Amino acid sequence: MKTPIWFSITPQSPIHIGSIKPNLNFLETKEAIPGAVVRGAIAEYFLYQNKENKIKNFINKLRFGFFRPSKFASLLSLPLPITAMTCKKHPGFLSEGGHGIFDTLIPMIVYYELKKLGGNFVCPFLLRCEKCKARAEKEKGFYIKEKNYEKVEIYKFSQTKVAINPKTKTTEEEMLYSVTALKPKVVFCGKIFIEEEKIKVLKEAVEKVGIGSLTTRGYGRVVFEKEDNLLNQIENIKERFEKFNNKIKKVWNDLLSITLNQEKLPQKPQHKYFAITLISPAILKDETGLPSLNLKISLNGKVYTPILKFVTSEFIGGWSTGWGLPKETTIGTQIGSVFVFKINQQKEALILKEFEELEQIGIGERKEEGYGEILVCHPFHQEVMPV
Repeated sequence: MKTPIWFSITPQSPIHIGSIKPNLNFLETKEAIPGAVVRGAIAEYFLYQNKENKIKNFINKLRFGFFRPSKFASLLSLPLPITAMTCKKHPGFLSEGGHGIFDTLIPMIVYYELKKLGGNFVCPFLLRCEKCKARAEKEKGFYIKEKNYEKVEIYKFSQTKVAINPKTKTTEEEMLYSVTALKPKVVFCGKIFIEEEKIKVLKEAVEKVGIGSLTTRGYGRVVFEKEDNLLNQIENIKERFEKFNNKIKKVWNDLLSITLNQEKLPQKPQHKYFAITLISPAILKDETGLPSLNLKISLNGKVYTPILKFVTSEFIGGWSTGWGLPKETTIGTQIGSVFVFKINQQKEALILKEFEELEQIGIGERKEEGYGEILVCHPFHQEVMPV
């Protein structure tokens, strides 16, 4: 399998990444750049040159990842899992003056497993801020980690425009619309499975055509660069898997100590666990081809279903530049969603070999557009205490 090459997109003007429009007068923007948008820039580049016959040959076998916002082109960002929480009164990381952000997945796994084994807890599973005891709420967004954890701040602005009548070339009555765009204060990093000889054309296409919508009105001008520094910024899968399960053992001991019948319960986990976290939205289908929010994976010839899942849905659509037609709108699974699986300890070595391939291939449909990117045992799941 080809090794992906990392790239950065640095905006030189505001960027508008179209999303599903709840109201035709208000054009919202996404906070990450789908691979399909970069793919569309290539198609538009060839169309401008009347070389539409080259589109298929060029993008054939290419896979575009999602480009996520970061503070620096040399620093990879990751989405916070849907299980991440923060203090309602003082949100944010400790380094930014908040009361910290923590992840609840591992405590939830242990609580669920102990309850299933008959564990009798002295109190309900309640999530509060460790410092001020205020309510905890979900925290979304992207983060980077250099010395400390930091949220990636995304700045937006809105601009109201008036529609032009194509016949009279004058303003159309009652046709005001508002565009929300991303300010050029962040850089977007993502990976593409591409041959080296195609990079020059890719760079030229993205920089000449631009990224996103409204490029003819000054939006979407970018600088597109290859980034070698983004390689190997995440621990390898074996290390993540081992740390994830070591943390489960520690939390198991902690929660076991507050059960009323701990002598009747296993003193340590009887299985190994792993979590699959979406780092881009996924389009999942069931056996009948209908949209689904459930994930089944095949590892070492066996099909696994999640013992726990934390998911949110969203609508996924798009526009095919090559065909000049809208893509089918479907229900997808939101970025940050988490699926938890468990395996027998004897099969650990066999399954570890397949995790890397699973991360490379992704899950679900339209993977060539960046949907279905995953991370096995996302590193932030280990942060069970506020950071």
